[in-house]
Amino acid sequence: MAEEFLTVLQSVASSYIRMKSADWKRALVMHGGEVMSDKIKQKTCYFDLSDIYQEQNWLEDMAKKGLLLTYTGYFIYDFEYGEPVERRYRILPEKRKKIEQEELDIYESCGWTCVRGTHATTVFYTDDQSAPEPFTDAISERKYYVKRIGLALITSTLMTFTILMNIMLNAKGYIFNPVDLYYQIADKPSPIIFIYLVMMPTLALFCLMIISKYATFVWRLKRGSYNRVKGFKARLFANMIFTNVMIMLMVGMFAYTVFAPDRHTTTSSFKEALAYKDAELVRFSEFDPATWDEVRANMTVKNDNKDVDNPAITYETSYDRNVMMIKMSSEDLEVYSRIDKDGVSEPKLMYQVQLYKAKSAKIAAHFMPSNMEEELYYNDFAISNKRIQNMQFKYKGLDYAAYIVASEKDEAPFYKQMLFLRKGNKYVVVAYSGPIDLKSKVGLFASKM
Repeated sequence: MAEEFLTVLQSVASSYIRMKSADWKRALVMHGGEVMSDKIKQKTCYFDLSDIYQEQNWLEDMAKKGLLLTYTGYFIYDFEYGEPVERRYRILPEKRKKIEQEELDIYESCGWTCVRGTHATTVFYTDDQSAPEPFTDAISERKYYVKRIGLALITSTLMTFTILMNIMLNAKGYIFNPVDLYYQIADKPSPIIFIYLVMMPTLALFCLMIISKYATFVWRLKRGSYNRVKGFKARLFANMIFTNVMIMLMVGMFAYTVFAPDRHTTTSSFKEALAYKDAELVRFSEFDPATWDEVRANMTVKNDNKDVDNPAITYETSYDRNVMMIKMSSEDLEVYSRIDKDGVSEPKLMYQVQLYKAKSAKIAAHFMPSNMEEELYYNDFAISNKRIQNMQFKYKGLDYAAYIVASEKDEAPFYKQMLFLRKGNKYVVVAYSGPIDLKSKVGLFASKM
């Protein structure tokens, strides 16, 4: 039985080896040519459209080492082993399918063979050192080089503008003070922090480099002063480093997204919200016990003889954590006097408390100013630097304390009073609409900080 099994296994293995050998040999036959060697060499091409002269030099250097180009992919080029040869390569910045066959025939009659075209270029080569240079006439230069690379310049410019605008819209002042971005987005999910701190700036820098290269290329072509460059190694290494850094950052972002320490929990019912525990958060039951007892008694109503959450009350808690914040905890309560058929009337009681516990006091101190401005703007308070300064008051034991109450300057603030407190790595935001003077409760919040 064992011998039969080994016989079958050997048969399957032999068939598999023969099949793979045939596939390998078929892969070596390019454009009807003969097999010159028993294997090919694959190399990554780190040159882009603006580096066509450096890429030509690189391909010629490969030919001198006996590596002859047979296939050009998006990033991977195939070379077959052969005899070292003084081969010239020329790259046309246009798709092969867009080049007329009559034009291809002219190049071939002059000794230039078309290897293959990619999504952006077409590669030609010749082993005849006396073959005339192609693509040197003014018509070809204007038709291919200026038009194609000019279009790439416009595309790269628009892409860079979009990236920079996206960063500016999501992080005020980033362009002028990049360090501020680190603290402004401290409450965002970790992958977002990674994208805006690392991915976006790196991508923007990459696009600016491309724009610079394309602009130089077009400008020199227009002036007719673009002499064929002699080297390629400096550009190759620069592109290689930048490309690999981008790949590593993308892989790192994906891995961090999977294994990130982030956590987000939002309650979906009164029962869950009531069960939520957080000793550092001032719950409404502590802020106004008498009113809370009344609210608590009316949290459920009868519907078809079943107890359901009262639609006139909104009550929820949440918990978040990210790479910069140990904890972001909140409680939100809204009580309405009645429910209209077309919607909800203005609430008669509103209470929201948010606790940010940063990984360091420095993060909390720098995160607070941008968050304060955002909270005041979101809640429709008319803000100015002078008003924010006037909000501040001193309170023993706190690093910062500020209080604001709605005035005639404010159109229709969502909350009538707001309180901002900070001590060490803790930062608390309280918004309230009700009969109590919020500032009188500072001691309660300070006791938990």
